Amino acid sequence: MIVVRGSPEGEQMLAVLAADGRANLVDLGAAADLTPGRASRRLHVLLRCRVVHLDVETIAAALGYHARANLWLRVHPSAVKSVGRTLAQEPEIAFAAAVSGSYNIHAVAHCRDLDELFEFASERIGPLSGVQSMAVSPLLQQIKPAGTLVSGDRLVEPRSVRARR
Repeated sequence: MIVVRGSPEGEQMLAVLAADGRANLVDLGAAADLTPGRASRRLHVLLRCRVVHLDVETIAAALGYHARANLWLRVHPSAVKSVGRTLAQEPEIAFAAAVSGSYNIHAVAHCRDLDELFEFASERIGPLSGVQSMAVSPLLQQIKPAGTLVSGDRLVEPRSVRARR
């Protein structure tokens, strides 16, 4: 077991990564007054010990997925767990959760086009055992996924805090 203690170098590296998750080892090392090799080793320890978590956000349209939809499923209570697990295994499903209300499962699907979305929903999700009904809400335009601004199929540089003042 490795014990990780906070250090000024680690904090400086984390600050650089927070500003630009694509920062290279030269930049990380320079910020922490470390060589790129030492910065690499320090980063690997932080990752291995789960002090740092990398989360990559992609724009589905840039990868050819132009049809996104919210799926609202009404599932028999005895089948919620099995339907949820099945959804989690589907490559088109980006998110799935059990929820309360009229529909008890919510999922987000990404497909190449509306025809593929229709086939996916009607031929692969609708027939699942326990699914009683489903509503499909296509997303026409997404402006801000999970805290990141989008323009077309590209991420947009956020305005700085100073620009907002």
